[in-house]
Amino acid sequence: MTELSRRHTGRAPTRLLPLLVLVVALVCAAATGCAGTDTAAPAEAAPAARESGHAAATLTTDATALRERWQLFSALQILTQRCMREQGLRYLVTNAGPQPPAGATTAQSIGSRSTPTYGISTALGRMNNGATAEDRYVRSLPAAQQTRYTAALDGPADQVTALVLPSGASGSYGTGGCMARARAQLYGTVRAAFEDTLVPQDVNQLLERYLATAPSYQTALGRWQRCMAQAGRPAKTPAALIQSLQAEAVRGAGAARLAQEQRAAATLDQHCDTASGLRRAAATQRDAFLRRQPTRTMTRLDGVWQHRRQAVTRAAPLLDQSARAPLD
Repeated sequence: MTELSRRHTGRAPTRLLPLLVLVVALVCAAATGCAGTDTAAPAEAAPAARESGHAAATLTTDATALRERWQLFSALQILTQRCMREQGLRYLVTNAGPQPPAGATTAQSIGSRSTPTYGISTALGRMNNGATAEDRYVRSLPAAQQTRYTAALDGPADQVTALVLPSGASGSYGTGGCMARARAQLYGTVRAAFEDTLVPQDVNQLLERYLATAPSYQTALGRWQRCMAQAGRPAKTPAALIQSLQAEAVRGAGAARLAQEQRAAATLDQHCDTASGLRRAAATQRDAFLRRQPTRTMTRLDGVWQHRRQAVTRAAPLLDQSARAPLD
């Protein structure tokens, strides 16, 4: 899938396939807070607990998150095409392939056991090796036209804004052109669109460092690794296992072979996760990690969650309309 922009922070944005589980942590404000009459309204989570739940959801990728990323990418393609057409320019929408299944397994969650898969499609290969129709079309343009086309799509090189991430990493992102306009239409602001990918990515990298020193997680990871190796499919982590399958898609693996490989890998992954408790340990340590984060980081993750909810809502009618009248 194409990156959020050709101009981005020093850390490359993740592709738009990943995306994030929508869980709100509901807790009682006090020991007696759960009691009440039959007519009493359900108690709403306290602000701090609600923010913590949103932060955890923002860092977590499950099947729902994968499907939302698919929806958001598709909606951005539609909006970008509309903008380019308004300028008299052609834009070929990139097909992200089939929507990830509701029961997909991810590096952080276990999905369907009856139809195990990671939701990786052959479309991933086309998007990551520059083989999309849009890529070919742009390369076919004369040099001068390519320059004008890219300026319309990405905006002038000097239209950039600084972005500092929670870890302290900094960079800039483009604010001009049709891609920026599409992001603003979907997320409310261009910044919100970039933060939706870059902030969780940045904080997850901090989480990975934390997990590297968490004894309970490392113990569970060791059990999972041994289980996978004994079954003939060694892997360092579930994420590395999924990345190896994604690499097969990029190298051009056929749909049948890719589906077979995913089924076998996801089935074994699920078995070893049950035996090791790996994902459960990861979730426990993620929550411990979040309790250590400064308020500004938690507030920022909560903001990402809120903006994503708005973007998913805005994407729905665009996708409905596109389904009735498919674009080029």
